[in-house]
Amino acid sequence: MAGCGPHYQLPPDRQAWTLCVAVALGVAVVVLAVSLPTVLCQWAAGSAMVGNSSVGLAQMEKALAVTNQSLAEAHRQWDSCREQLVVLERKGSELKQALANITQLQDENMVLKAEMVRQQEQLRDLQSSRDKLQLQNRLLQEQLQDMKSQHSGGSRLPAVSLSLLALLLPGMLCL
Repeated sequence: MAGCGPHYQLPPDRQAWTLCVAVALGVAVVVLAVSLPTVLCQWAAGSAMVGNSSVGLAQMEKALAVTNQSLAEAHRQWDSCREQLVVLERKGSELKQALANITQLQDENMVLKAEMVRQQEQLRDLQSSRDKLQLQNRLLQEQLQDMKSQHSGGSRLPAVSLSLLALLLPGMLCL
């Protein structure tokens, strides 16, 4: 059998169950090992003394009462083990659900991180475009200022302003 080697480990929920069964069986064996020889000896002694049958019967009843008490204690321990097993199984189910939730959150986190990286790249591209347009605008304004200072007459200035406006509009509309 592959599962019966020395390195085989039971699942945690079955380990608790096995422990409970072992405790209950151990208690039952101890009760029987202690009580049975006493009862048999007293019964044998009682049958040998036919005249003291009421004394032998009383001893047997006393031994039986002790055995019943031990058996009741073993039964209580068995019930306690069963309750603990139910609690452990419930906690195991809760842990499995929590692990599934964590895995789902990790997956969602990876998707959000990828989206954040994509948006950061888009932001850098937009900032670069803005910087280029600002530089172009500044250069055109300087050029316009130079043209204004070179031409004292107002006849050519409106034509230059219209040509500069024609150059600036496509770049600004792209924003």
